Amino acid sequence: MSDSPNNYSGDSTAPRLLPPGKQEGTERAQNSRAATHRRMPRSLHRRWMGIVPGQYSSDLPYAPAWDVRGERTSIPRRTPTDWQRAIGVLSNQWRTIIIFAVIVSAGAAAATFAMRAVYEPEGKLQIDPPGSEVFSLDAAGAGLIDAEYISTEAQKLQTDDLALATIAELHLDKNSEITGKVPLHPGRADNSDRLTAAENAALRGFREGLSIRRDPSSRLVVVAFSSHDPQLSANVVNTLMKLLVQRNFESRNSAIAESGVWLSRQLDDIREKMERASRALADFGEKHGIADVDPNTNTYSEKMGDLNKQLVQASADRIQYESFLAPSRDPNTLPQVNGSLVIQALTQKLAEAQAQLSQSRVIYGPNHAEPRKLQRQVDELQNAIKAQKEEIVSELRTNYRAAQAREQALSGEVRRATTDLTTLSQYEVLKKEAQADRDLYDALYAKVKEAGISAASKSSNIHIVNRARVLDHPTRPHRAFNILAGALFGLIGGVGLAFAKDRIQDRVHNAEDVRDWTNFPTVAVVPAIRNGTEKQGLLGGGRLRLVSLDNPAATMPDCYVLQRPNSPEAEAVHAIRTMLCLSDPKRPPRVLVVTSPLPAEGKTTLSTNLAITMAKQGRTCLVDADMRKPAVGNSFHLAPTFGLEHLLNGSATLDQVACASSAVENLTIIPTVSPTHSAIELLSDARMKGLIARLRDRFDFVVIDTPPILPYADGLAISTHVDGVILVGRAGQTPRGAITRSMELLETIRSAPILSVVLNGVDERSGYSTYSY
Repeated sequence: MSDSPNNYSGDSTAPRLLPPGKQEGTERAQNSRAATHRRMPRSLHRRWMGIVPGQYSSDLPYAPAWDVRGERTSIPRRTPTDWQRAIGVLSNQWRTIIIFAVIVSAGAAAATFAMRAVYEPEGKLQIDPPGSEVFSLDAAGAGLIDAEYISTEAQKLQTDDLALATIAELHLDKNSEITGKVPLHPGRADNSDRLTAAENAALRGFREGLSIRRDPSSRLVVVAFSSHDPQLSANVVNTLMKLLVQRNFESRNSAIAESGVWLSRQLDDIREKMERASRALADFGEKHGIADVDPNTNTYSEKMGDLNKQLVQASADRIQYESFLAPSRDPNTLPQVNGSLVIQALTQKLAEAQAQLSQSRVIYGPNHAEPRKLQRQVDELQNAIKAQKEEIVSELRTNYRAAQAREQALSGEVRRATTDLTTLSQYEVLKKEAQADRDLYDALYAKVKEAGISAASKSSNIHIVNRARVLDHPTRPHRAFNILAGALFGLIGGVGLAFAKDRIQDRVHNAEDVRDWTNFPTVAVVPAIRNGTEKQGLLGGGRLRLVSLDNPAATMPDCYVLQRPNSPEAEAVHAIRTMLCLSDPKRPPRVLVVTSPLPAEGKTTLSTNLAITMAKQGRTCLVDADMRKPAVGNSFHLAPTFGLEHLLNGSATLDQVACASSAVENLTIIPTVSPTHSAIELLSDARMKGLIARLRDRFDFVVIDTPPILPYADGLAISTHVDGVILVGRAGQTPRGAITRSMELLETIRSAPILSVVLNGVDERSGYSTYSY
């Protein structure tokens, strides 16, 4: 037979499970076990196999670890989504969620029904800005929305003076609803600013119940008061609003009266001043001969206007005549010459005479009497035109001298009138003073009249829009809403608590947790050991033992497959054995390593019970390779002299360390006698590899119990020489990260395939119900 770890039998062409002599007995044992499984419900059998409905057989989206030809195949892993993980957490922590939600809902319901009914009626005030009354002294501000003014008036509702006035009017200091339980004291002392205990208590209760809200989009202010008496709440709101309107009206009337008295005194003074100014203006005008023609003009201003107009006209005439008489000016270009009818007629006659003269000279010659006659006519006409032009120029000179003289005379008159401007200025000053005094008097007189009308009108800029009514239903508590809100917050808080608890615990509880965190399909479960008053416990050595609750000192045997063959935990181990054998009926894994991520997770107990079940099918060897804390020998009550450590260091032979079990047929045990610090050196040596090959030749099945692989590397060293690894965890104890880290380490060193993850100590109440006859 070959020493290769991958050669499961001596004949590669005809692989077999067991030697021929034991094949028939083994088949009978398999048939008996199959009959037992047939008697179990299919769902229970699948649960002990670590199978959740919908994940294996026709429902499984991946193939088994070995195909029909005996070749290993890759297993597609289903990656759970975040929603699936969340649903898994909720399913595991549903009791916590329900308990928390029930507690919160019950607390909310109890608190709601324990609360007394509170009535909070509302009244509304409209606060208009100053000047919006029917008659007001502040008419200029009408129509304006002053947010600060409205806020200030709303704050007045919360002043102590208004509160005390309301308390006094409604006698709230004697109402236990407002004051509570206060000792009786005499009334106020002489000092009126000092309040009694009842008034102080009423003031505190008044402040607690009062609520003022301002609507920023309008001029409305909402006043509300809460108490257990609906009539009292409505009375407080209405009285408070009435007192505010009344005080506003009183303060406004008081201000109007004071302003009216002041305006009357000022009006008398201004009237006297106005009369003095009017008399001074009249005397000054009479003295200087100045009289007002209309409000904007007087006689003096009219005179100055006429003189200036005449002076301007005289200056214009002089300048015009002066331009006509310029030395360089040709008289023929003067408009007076060109426009003279006499000159035009003479010029026309001259032209005709000259034409006749020219014609006569041509006919008669220059010395004839006719040409000479015509020549004399031409000369006379020219002299007449010249004389006419000289007459026009002379007339222009006369007009020029007249315009010049008139201009000089008007200039002198204007200069004399200008000396009187000071008098006119004084007159204007007196006139303006008199007018200002009259305007001020008129304005103050109008204000006095308006103040009287406003006081008589009794109008106010604060109005009660809506009075508070007596409510027939309490404002709070909203019992249905509070209970529903409590239930909702209880569920939300319960879900949050479930996730927090799941995060803090960070432990696997069932097969679904292992699948979700490792994506590994083959997960088997072993239920927690419960039998009457017995319960699963952990005793020294990291082994699972049975401790009686009636007698804690009594320790039961560990091998429950022998003591209780029909118990749920024994059936779970049989299911694991069957799963391993049926994973490839022709070439099942023969050499197995059983390990765990951390100590005290039940790997030794599983190793011993699994070896016992495999011994029923063939020769089986159970190797205690846990040299850190050996326990297999104690489980079978062995007291060997030599152990695995002696075999590996060469001080003993295989026959010396192999111990046949007296209680289990076909079971051989290789124990470890005592812990050793050189375990990793011994287990990673070539002798261990050779030992596994020799055991493979001698036995049909080999189960090796190794130390936890996270704190120690012993199991990792052996896992590369075997056919498969069984990774054991404990429900409620093994951290999630420990299982995933262990699988990563095994994958990193390219160990033998992980055949199954076994979850120990699963609570039967988590859906894994028992079945027995």
